[in-house]
Amino acid sequence: MRKPRHIGQKIALASALFCAFMMLPALAGFVWVWQTRGLGDSWTPSILATAAFFGCCAGVLYAMSRPQPVLPAEGEGLLSEAGATVDR
Repeated sequence: MRKPRHIGQKIALASALFCAFMMLPALAGFVWVWQTRGLGDSWTPSILATAAFFGCCAGVLYAMSRPQPVLPAEGEGLLSEAGATVDR
C-alpha cells in the first residue's frame, strides 16, 4: 500500500507531464531541421539535446512524484540475527 501524493509530488507529476509534452515538439523540430539543413548544421544537435533534456526532466520528475510506500509500525517486522521476524 502506498501513501497518497502530497502537493509537492502532484506538482512534480504535472511538471513531468509538461516536460513529456514539450519533448514532442522538440523531437518534431529536430526531424524537421535534420531533413532541411542536415546533421552538419549547429541547430540540429542543439534541438536533439533539447529533446533529450525534456525527456530526462520528465523521467526525474516522474520518479520524484511517485508516492512512498507505507512504513511498518515501529517495532514490527524487525529481523533477528537468525533471519526470523521478531514480534514485540
